[in-house]
Amino acid sequence: MSISLSTSSPSAPLSSSLAPSASLEGSSSALNTAITPADALCVVPFVPEPVLRQHHAFVASDTRFTAACRLLAALWRQDQRLPCGTHTPGSRRRAVQASSATPLPKAIRLGSRLSPAAARAGATFLSPEIAAYAREALLFREPGSLWEEGRLWGNLLSSQALTLNLLAPLAQDLDLASGVWRRLLPGFVNTVSDLRFEHSPGRRGPDYFGDGTAFDVLLDVVTPDGEPAIVAVEVKYVEGMNGPTPTPRPCYAETTRASGLFIDPDAASLMQPGFEQLRREHVLTQLMVQQGLAPRAHFVLLGPALNRRVHAVGKLYANELRHADTDAAADRVGFSTLTLEAVVAALAVAGAKELAASFTARYLDLTRVVRCVLDRPPSELPARRSGRRPSSVPPTASATTATAAACMTTSVRQRSHKLSGGKKRRAAPVKS
Repeated sequence: MSISLSTSSPSAPLSSSLAPSASLEGSSSALNTAITPADALCVVPFVPEPVLRQHHAFVASDTRFTAACRLLAALWRQDQRLPCGTHTPGSRRRAVQASSATPLPKAIRLGSRLSPAAARAGATFLSPEIAAYAREALLFREPGSLWEEGRLWGNLLSSQALTLNLLAPLAQDLDLASGVWRRLLPGFVNTVSDLRFEHSPGRRGPDYFGDGTAFDVLLDVVTPDGEPAIVAVEVKYVEGMNGPTPTPRPCYAETTRASGLFIDPDAASLMQPGFEQLRREHVLTQLMVQQGLAPRAHFVLLGPALNRRVHAVGKLYANELRHADTDAAADRVGFSTLTLEAVVAALAVAGAKELAASFTARYLDLTRVVRCVLDRPPSELPARRSGRRPSSVPPTASATTATAAACMTTSVRQRSHKLSGGKKRRAAPVKS
């Protein structure tokens, strides 16, 4: 029996796995259910290891979601006829310390990487215009900003490249940007006047943290009331939000308490991986308001609907915040968790259907992964190391019992020879 998948008409066996994305917090909840495609997978497909290896997409440490996205990236690269890149296992520190006595591990092909030539050509970006914007952004980057250029150009799972693929067209078309963010945050955004990438208000300034904390994107907007405001955005793709936390600084605790954002600013949960980054960037946004850079602000966590870790952390983090239910709380920076799927749907509604479709195919269409797995014929059992192929018929219960009985009889005979006091003789095998 064959099972076919299409984005417009899911097949019956998979219909139970198809549902709209999870609803968003706050004013964007209605948008998420209204414009997110109704055929989005609600379960991450589990990709068998042989399929991943076939496409050079197997990494032992990958989560289920990362593995599916890595395969999707490899399939996209194959569709674009782009040459595969390589990856050298091991940490960066190990690479630096390697010598002739301890050579680096052998580089392996990795389907989610581009060859150096393809990377230099900007093939990771969805259009030449986005690639040109990326080069310009790097040319005029803020002093001290952190751009992982190797990942940006050559790693198809880079969240920095994803951010540019999704939002650089909005920076080049502010009417489109306004149409998108007006739908995403209808109670906060009316128009968008500017977008800045890898932005920090004071990367090393004493009025802020002095540690280089920055936002993936910062939008200058005008609210429906005509008031200038900012929207700070943190973008995740395959990240699990469990990376290392920075060394605590006194200013972190002091500004967290002074921000007025949290029910308990000293809660231990706010120091945990993932939560700590959200707390730091949220407080940094609040500092921008307190420093007079904007009278109002909103902080957004953005990630794929199926990256459950991102949205779970976002929901739990929101539970730590004080409710902005009074006029006195109007100057407190709000927080929302949005899905990438909601942004893509808003793009389509705002008129950028081609960009929405190409971005989905590049990053979000895991039904392509499902088709790849289901269309693959079952592989044969691998041969044993001895070179003997495993029997196609498994042993029956009676045969297994007889074998065990024969082994036990042989063992008993061996012990009886030893106990008889005579010479040790090798016991003859029991005939069946």
